[in-house]
Amino acid sequence: MASKEPIRHHYIPQFILKNFCFDTERNQLFYFEKRTSAISIKQPRDIFMVKNLYRDDINNSDDIMKIEKDMARFESETAKIIAERFLKRDKIVLTVDEDERLKLFFAIMAFRSKSTSKMFSAEASKKNKAFYSTYQRNGNLDEFWKRNLGNLLNCRSMREVLEHKKIDDPIKAFFLRDIYGLYGLYFVVAERRGALEFLISDVYPTLITGTTVWGTELHMYSICPISPDRIILLVSNGVLGAPKSVVGLHDEVLKKPKLSFDKKSITIRVKKIYENEVRYVNDALISAAYEGLAFKNKGKVTFPHKV
Repeated sequence: MASKEPIRHHYIPQFILKNFCFDTERNQLFYFEKRTSAISIKQPRDIFMVKNLYRDDINNSDDIMKIEKDMARFESETAKIIAERFLKRDKIVLTVDEDERLKLFFAIMAFRSKSTSKMFSAEASKKNKAFYSTYQRNGNLDEFWKRNLGNLLNCRSMREVLEHKKIDDPIKAFFLRDIYGLYGLYFVVAERRGALEFLISDVYPTLITGTTVWGTELHMYSICPISPDRIILLVSNGVLGAPKSVVGLHDEVLKKPKLSFDKKSITIRVKKIYENEVRYVNDALISAAYEGLAFKNKGKVTFPHKV
């Protein structure tokens, strides 16, 4: 008898969520529901997911779970890099190809999200429907979203995205923005020190915007928590020198990693941040969250009285 297809489709991978479990045997973490401010115990399988979110019986009628399977394969490749380097090492070396592959992965994380799916659902605005009608003649934007998502999941670089004949031009433009930014993007890894731990939000990555020293409005950086102790930041060139009151983190944390002399590898050194900056990051995650956040230790996070 064939096994049932999985119906819980996570828009934040469980390999990341499991790092926030306080009980690894029972697979349990704490969950903060933003609407009620209630805290409960959950399992990663039960949060940050939508049933049948990626089920696709139009573009992949012969394999309706193809998107979910392709996503699992990309996640598995990424999980190994995060577990073996980003979580364990203070000096992280990536090849240039790995760096771009990870940037594509995190850009897909934003595109695969529940909130993005709603932009292409029956709830889509009239403006969206009118704009995308050029690329989706029958008006089914859910099909448009899943078609492009499925094709993106089989790419591993921006070059492959640009060369893919079945990825629509607006999606290519979005990914150029999310992978390269206005002035270029680079990875930073920050490790917390002090009493507070990092949360993880249902908005992943969480984007921080602000004004540069030149007065330009900029996507300053995105926050991707990977454990209670470490976060990955995808930082825009041009952020350094912005007032800390705007950017929230000191310049030393946001410094660009080193590109090797032969331009084949990038070295990222983990930077330490302390309680006031951890709180800044967590407050940004709380503010951005739609439905809730997960965390490991109740005594090591704080929430405002009104969320």
